[in-house]
Amino acid sequence: MKKYFIFFFLLFIFCIPALLPLIHKGFFLTDDGNWMVIRFSAFYEVLGSGEFPVRFLTRLNQGFGYPVSNFLYPLFMYLGVPVHILGVSFVDTIKILLGASLIFSSVFTYGWLRKIFDNTSSLLGAIFYTYFPYHLYDIYKRGSVGEVLALAIAPFILWQIERKSVLLTSLGIGFLILSHNTLALLFMPLVLAYAFLRNKNQLRFILLSTAFGMGFSSFFWIPAIYDTRYTVFVSTQVSDFFNYFVGLSKLEIIGVVSLVILFSSMFLVFLKKETRENKLFFYSIFASLLIIFFITPFSKSLWEIIPLTNFIQFPFRLISLLMIFLTFQLGFLLSNLNKPYKYLISVIFLILILTSAKPYLLIKDYQYLPDSFYSTNMDTTTVRNEYMPKWVKDTNLKFTPVRIENLNGKEKVNVLKISPRELIFNTYLTQKRILQVNTVYFPGWSAYINGKETSIDYETNGLIRLNLNNGQNNARVIFKETNVRVFSDILSIISFAGLLFLLYLNKVKKNKI
Repeated sequence: MKKYFIFFFLLFIFCIPALLPLIHKGFFLTDDGNWMVIRFSAFYEVLGSGEFPVRFLTRLNQGFGYPVSNFLYPLFMYLGVPVHILGVSFVDTIKILLGASLIFSSVFTYGWLRKIFDNTSSLLGAIFYTYFPYHLYDIYKRGSVGEVLALAIAPFILWQIERKSVLLTSLGIGFLILSHNTLALLFMPLVLAYAFLRNKNQLRFILLSTAFGMGFSSFFWIPAIYDTRYTVFVSTQVSDFFNYFVGLSKLEIIGVVSLVILFSSMFLVFLKKETRENKLFFYSIFASLLIIFFITPFSKSLWEIIPLTNFIQFPFRLISLLMIFLTFQLGFLLSNLNKPYKYLISVIFLILILTSAKPYLLIKDYQYLPDSFYSTNMDTTTVRNEYMPKWVKDTNLKFTPVRIENLNGKEKVNVLKISPRELIFNTYLTQKRILQVNTVYFPGWSAYINGKETSIDYETNGLIRLNLNNGQNNARVIFKETNVRVFSDILSIISFAGLLFLLYLNKVKKNKI
């Protein structure tokens, strides 16, 4: 145990240079980083109003609301809540999540590799994974919190597969799905294939882990798939997929060290006998070559017939899988060297790893914005407003401080309560009127007049409109779970209860779960 502690301590020391830009005051400029902070701050507001799970962020879309958290990777926001409650700013909360993800990706990778290889090989593999150029690119250039979190969870799942833990493998799969939609889709075939190759005679383990993991996260992914029909996502091109291939000018996000590892692995193929580990080694080489083909322009004709380009958005995202395969290859290469050569080659690889990572750690541009910039910002936080309900006619809505309007009368509206998920008001009307709640309608919004549920007119302009009769009208408009979401929530609760039962068997009954 003491020996393992030493290696974990070494890992932490090696992580420090990668963490230094996160310790720097201010927030480094990235593609999506500001959006992640804004979205988290809006999420925090809605959660505080009592909405759980959080699906509709009322402040976004210029105060008219946007259901982005119903569709896009909510895990980082749930994890950020307890950090922010402790008094940490919204910006620093996101930076802490990025740093923690980086550290845990290193620890989990070491834990995974150590189940297969020796300490030195596993240590270098973990350092390589941590400093993989694309890993740092995701943090310091893209600011993609969800992807970075998924990159930490993936090796954790592989580690638990090696440990044959149904409980922790299930939790890993569930958290992977919650961490990032696209990476979950890309990683799941790898996870299932790895579980099968390492546990061919344990189909029960594979099925249980997958079922519990998907069940645990169903409160998110079932509504995310089902509710897409209400949005413009399918008809919206989020990015020009073919502009994001990795050409010679972008090879640095893979790094020279990655090419050295791949070529060395291909050379070693001809020198080693076939063992169980060798099979994985061969498969990882084949998969690596396939991924490199698919992230380069040579694969364009094939991508044109693959129906997932709008979902994947960027072909370079496949590098996330390449990270896993090359990390395994490095561990395998080093473990097959005798000690004198192993230490020398390890030092050479360490130099190559840090050299390849250097461009992403020398950050010059920081911004120094107050937390109020993020907590009052009303951007949708998505590129093309792709999760806008399709009945919204005007996608360039202008902020209005008036939440409830009497459209065709002058009677006063008395607002009794306004929160992100609920509005309570009353009005006495001399004749029939149309009252508009300046919030985009999305399934889940319900209206009650004098205690009775009433229909919502949203076809006119996509906003919530109520047709009220003359006389006293006591109104309540609230966001609730739909039937599909309730079913998904119940499935998550049942799955979580099942995982707790597995924990009980593991601890009390001493069964190996």
